[in-house]
Amino acid sequence: MKRRHARANGLASLLSAAGVLSTGCFSFPAMPLPGYAATETAPAGVLGSFSVSSPLLGNVTVAPTGCVSGDLQRFLGGDFSDPASGLVVRLVVDPLEGPAARVFEAADPFRQSVVLRRSECAVFLFSLEHTGLTVNEVRDYRLSVELDCALADGTTVHGRASTTHCH
Repeated sequence: MKRRHARANGLASLLSAAGVLSTGCFSFPAMPLPGYAATETAPAGVLGSFSVSSPLLGNVTVAPTGCVSGDLQRFLGGDFSDPASGLVVRLVVDPLEGPAARVFEAADPFRQSVVLRRSECAVFLFSLEHTGLTVNEVRDYRLSVELDCALADGTTVHGRASTTHCH
C-alpha cells in the first residue's frame, strides 16, 4: 500500500511540475454579439449592449465585457458587468416570483439600483443553461438576456447580452 501511494504522489508531482495538472483559472472568449448583421462585427470582448435612461442612473450605455455566475453570491442567474460605465445588469431567477433584472453600480450595489420585473417589460427574454462545468462549486452558464422595459418613474432599459461562459 505504501509503495502504491508513493508512486501516485510521485506521478502527481511530476505531472504538476510538467504543467499537465493545473488548478488555475479558466478564461473563455466572448460570444459574438447577437443582433449584428453578418457584415458588422461586435467590438472585441463586448458581450452585448443595454441603453439605460433612468432618474437614478442617468443616461448611459452598458456594454458588458464580463459575466459572473450568480453562484458566487448564492443566487440563480448572473451579472453582466461593464467596467467602463461601472454598471452591472443582473439576471435573477427567483423560484417563487420568477425572473427579474437589476441594474446597479458595481462600486456601491445598494445605493442606486433599478429593478425590472417581467410584467414591466414589453420584452423580457432570458436563457440560462448550465454548461456542465463547475469549478470550486461555482457553475458555469450559457446566459443570454434581452430586455425592453419601461418603469412608471420614466426609467427605460433596452438591449441584450449573451455569453457562452458565465463563471
